[in-house]
Amino acid sequence: MEMFFYITQLFLLLLSAFSDIRKKEISIWIVICMALLSLSDGAIALFNGKRTIDDLIVCIVPGVIMMLLALLSRQSIGYGDGLIILAIGMTFGISKLAVGIAIALFTSGIMSIFLIAIRKAKRNDTFPFVPFIFAGMVVSVLA
Repeated sequence: MEMFFYITQLFLLLLSAFSDIRKKEISIWIVICMALLSLSDGAIALFNGKRTIDDLIVCIVPGVIMMLLALLSRQSIGYGDGLIILAIGMTFGISKLAVGIAIALFTSGIMSIFLIAIRKAKRNDTFPFVPFIFAGMVVSVLA
């Protein structure tokens, strides 16, 4: 059952990544589907005794932090990125989520530096972050 939730969330992340690349926006309906999947997964895990309420609360902390960073940075980090991290937290759990986000931050930073170095981007340009979240979560799930 866990693999079903992983694969479905990764598929929705992939759709969001394409949308983020093409339009620099994310469908709220996809985010709602992701959140409902996470809540369902969390409820099932709680009912089966695989997780506690504390575990589930900890899983949403990274998303809340990203939402606060979006607010404080005047959306240098978009609200959509925070919403997606918030929405997938309960499905992947804190350890997979932390690894996925770390990979996403590292690879997006490297890509930004590379694009600035070859003069394809400027320091203040924005980049879609959801593709990096997708890649990070794929690596995290497969690791």
